[in-house]
Amino acid sequence: MSIALLAPLGLVALVALVLPILIHLVRRIELTTTEFAALRWIAQRMQPRRRVRFERPWLLLLRLALLAALALLLARPVHDVATAAAQARVFAAPGADLAVARAAIASPSADWRWLAPGFPRIGDAATPSAVPLASLLREADAGLPVGARLVVVVPEQVAGLDGERPRVTHAIDWHVVPGRMHERAVPTPASETLAVRYAPDAQASLVWLRAAVAAWNAREPGRYRLDAQTLDAPLADDTHWLVWLAPQLSPAASAWLERGGVAVRAGDATMQGDPLWRDADGNVIARAEAIGRGRLIALPGALVPATLPWLLDDEFPQRLLAALRGAATPPDRAQASALEPVRATTAAENAASSDATRPLDAWLAALIAILFLLERLVATHVRAESPA
Repeated sequence: MSIALLAPLGLVALVALVLPILIHLVRRIELTTTEFAALRWIAQRMQPRRRVRFERPWLLLLRLALLAALALLLARPVHDVATAAAQARVFAAPGADLAVARAAIASPSADWRWLAPGFPRIGDAATPSAVPLASLLREADAGLPVGARLVVVVPEQVAGLDGERPRVTHAIDWHVVPGRMHERAVPTPASETLAVRYAPDAQASLVWLRAAVAAWNAREPGRYRLDAQTLDAPLADDTHWLVWLAPQLSPAASAWLERGGVAVRAGDATMQGDPLWRDADGNVIARAEAIGRGRLIALPGALVPATLPWLLDDEFPQRLLAALRGAATPPDRAQASALEPVRATTAAENAASSDATRPLDAWLAALIAILFLLERLVATHVRAESPA
C-alpha cells in the first residue's frame, strides 16, 4: 500500500503556513504598564533580553495543521491498494540466456517463471508446447493484478507468433537477451497418397497425374503414392488427396470431402468458389471452395492440355501440389527487438484501476472540519480569557 498525489502542485499552498506564524508574532497580548519607583535605579544595560515568543501556541498549531490539511486536499491524495508490496514476477521464454537476464534485472526477490503452459518456476524444466508465445503472453498479462508490471525476457529470435503484434493491458518491461527459441516440431506424414478415380473416357488424364507424382517423388523420393482406380473403387483410409475425373462426386466421395478431405473434380461446368488458376487471357480455369470441413478444387473441363494448357508447363506438378496442400502456413518467427507488445488500455482495466486507487478526499474533508471546529473553540476560549 502507498499514497500517491494526483495533483502534487497543490502542495504549493503550504506557503500559506507563513501567515499564521507572522500573525502570532505581530499580534501580542496588550500589557498594562505599572511604574515602580525602584525601576529608575536599574541601569539601561540591565534591561531584560528580548526573545522570540509565540502567543497562544496551541492556537497556532491548530491553524498550521488546518492550512496543511487544506494544501494536502488540493494535492488530491489517493490510496494505492494495487500491489505495492507484491512480489515482482519475471517471465522468461525458453531459449533465453538466463545468466544475462538475471544480470540485467537486478531484483533478487523476483519470482522467475518460464513463459510456458502453467508458468513453471525457472528451477523446473520447461516442457515443449504447441501453445503460441503470443497466447502465453496474453495469459500472463491477464493473470497479473492491476498496477503490476509485466516483465518478460525473450531471446533475440522468438517463435510462436499468431500473425499480429501482441497487445497487453499492463505496463511491460521487454528484455531481449542472446538466444533463440527452439523450432516447433511440425509432424509430417511419412507418405502421402493421391487417389485418382476416373471414368472410362478420362484415362488420358492419368498420364499427366502420373507425371506429376513422379516429379514430386524426384524431390522427395518415396514420399508420394498414386492410387488410380475406376470410380466404383472405395477410398483407402490413408488417402490424403483425391482427383475425381468425372462431373459428379459419388456419395462416398462427398462424405469423405465433407469430413476434411481435399479433392480435385474435373468436368464441372458450374464450378463455384474463389478463383485459383487463370489462363494467359485471365479466364478462370479452376476455383476452390469449402465443402463442410474439406476443400474442393473444380475444373470446368477435362484434365487435358486442350482445356488446361498448364499441363505442358514444367511448373504444373508444383502448382498442383501447392493447390492440394492449400495456403502456406504463415511465418511464426520474428526478431524480438521488433516485437515488443503494445499496451492497450481497455475500459475494464480503467474500471479496475479506479478500484485499486481510493481517493482520500472524504477523510481529509472530515479532518479539516474537525480542525476548524477545534480552532474556533480554542480561539473563542482564549478571547474570553483575555483581560478587558
